[in-house]
Amino acid sequence: MNIAAVIPCYNGANFIADAIEAILAQSEPASEVIVVDDCSQDDSRDIVANYSDRVILLSTEQNSGVQVARNIGIRHARADWIALCDHDDIWMPRYLANLSRLLCGEPGIEFVFCNFQRLQDKTLETVTKFDQAPQGYWELAGRRVIPEGWVFDRNFAGQTFLWHPIFPSAISFSKRLVAERGEFNPAMRGFRPEDGEFVLRCLYRAKVAAIPEPLVAIRRHEANSTGDDLLTLLDEIRLLRWIRENHPEARQYSDIIDREIRRRRITAVNGAFASRRHDLMRELLADIPRQDRSTSMRIKASIAWLPDRPGLFLNGMLQGTSGYARLAWRMMGAGRN
Repeated sequence: MNIAAVIPCYNGANFIADAIEAILAQSEPASEVIVVDDCSQDDSRDIVANYSDRVILLSTEQNSGVQVARNIGIRHARADWIALCDHDDIWMPRYLANLSRLLCGEPGIEFVFCNFQRLQDKTLETVTKFDQAPQGYWELAGRRVIPEGWVFDRNFAGQTFLWHPIFPSAISFSKRLVAERGEFNPAMRGFRPEDGEFVLRCLYRAKVAAIPEPLVAIRRHEANSTGDDLLTLLDEIRLLRWIRENHPEARQYSDIIDREIRRRRITAVNGAFASRRHDLMRELLADIPRQDRSTSMRIKASIAWLPDRPGLFLNGMLQGTSGYARLAWRMMGAGRN
């Protein structure tokens, strides 16, 4: 099976060598290793150039975002299959071998995602992504277990609205699928779950499979764009809205999408309060009908609408000593809301 590894890179000097070394160390080698430098301002290009005999180095004409970089690599690849890896992530040595084995074991697969673990400070978390799935998730998805992995006999797109187990560095797909469904969308630049729109377009039509063994390490570090969980949640809401408005195939999932937008809004409101971002909380509250506001949320809303000094003081009391907080609610009359 011919599989090209495509690595988009922007200011990845601290990590890109590790990503390349892990790909070159695969027990079943990639047919091509392509790095697309997106006008890095550090030494990324020089580091990649040291592998010039084994790695193809391409460049964008200007800093254009990871979507454009991926598309350039995909177009350049001669292989039938593409496996993505971000510049700061790492494949385990058997990743491509297991992927090839799965593709040979089940005809017609067009999209594969792999289980992964988080890597922080050189330590792998023991819990894998797939371990975190809601109860019954995989069975609801129509999982069929074969010796080489899992195959899904139902459309997997709807499952990803409920819980999303797919990460760019752990996905692979056929070039034929890209030709049919389109490339990564540059309009997604700036969204933290930026790959989600492309993945959904693939999942609507593709036969999907998964590798349950965690063979990818997703690195967490200060430069990660996903470091702020609250902002990531807000971008997920933006993305769900965009998909609802722009994907005709998403209409069948409208109820699920609306429910997930509502759930994420409520979670974001509570997160904004916990992080003492009262201005953001007030903005988010505008989209939550009163009937969806719990008593706890109404109390928090009353605090968020106070001037900063008393509001932040009462915020701290609520998150600290609950007895004092209850006294404050009575003084404010918040219990009447």
